[in-house]
Amino acid sequence: MNVTVELDGTLLAKRQEEWAHWLANPEENPLSTRASFSGAEVTLENELCVYVQDSRYSEGLRVAGYIVTRAVRATVFDLTPEEAAATHALLAEVKAHLDATVQPDGYTVGWNVFPAGGSHIPHVHLHILPRWNADLAAGVGLRYFLKAAAQAAERERRRP
Repeated sequence: MNVTVELDGTLLAKRQEEWAHWLANPEENPLSTRASFSGAEVTLENELCVYVQDSRYSEGLRVAGYIVTRAVRATVFDLTPEEAAATHALLAEVKAHLDATVQPDGYTVGWNVFPAGGSHIPHVHLHILPRWNADLAAGVGLRYFLKAAAQAAERERRRP
């Protein structure tokens, strides 16, 4: 499979616009209001955070989900020590659940921070993506496409 991603520099402006919208309209933020959680296939929770797995928003990533704090925190760097510990504890529960139900061969787990880092909602959420050996993208981690883009930009810069 050949995957081509067009990077023309316009995505950042879109992310910045979305981020500004949610900051200006916190009552509409889907992660803060939890309005989008009803109808989710799996919701696990503890006192400080919630795990949501919802195929309506998975965009082709089978059984992908995220952990979101109950209190609004813009980024992972804003978490209290208690929220960080609760997120880690819930992550262990999510892994146990996924291992028992869908038996992935691996995981990709990550945070996007601020628009430049790919975030478009100012409410911290940890993405959890189960991965399988049979997937065409098996072996591709978080940095794979970022490194490929950086290498392509460097080749472009060096062209006479």
